[in-house]
Amino acid sequence: MAAQLGRSFTLKVGVGGTAVAAMRSTSFAVNGETVDATTKDSAGMRELLAAGGSASMSISASGLLSANAQATDFVAAVIARTLATYELTFDNGDKISGSFQVTNFQAGGEYNGEQTYSISLESSGALTVTPAA
Repeated sequence: MAAQLGRSFTLKVGVGGTAVAAMRSTSFAVNGETVDATTKDSAGMRELLAAGGSASMSISASGLLSANAQATDFVAAVIARTLATYELTFDNGDKISGSFQVTNFQAGGEYNGEQTYSISLESSGALTVTPAA
């Protein structure tokens, strides 16, 4: 498998939308909750219920706080707890999109440095995985 450029791994607002401004770092985790179906007949070994539980995705990103309106948009989204469509785009053209809630937005800055931000999103509902064509 060929290495992929980290700078091409972007978080976009909306499917095919604009990238979140001035990102430096993006990461995600896909989580699968299990349902323990172990009984006395399981011979002492744990058994999981196939397709049980729920799957979810968490996204985090950070970067430089820029003069565009996205920072205030993200603050408003956290306060309102609204859902919006976001898309992760990979260097090879793969995409993952779905409905997400912005659960955390942080900003900061040092007296002799740039202002930075970090954002966290949690999925709601089905995710669409689109392999590169």
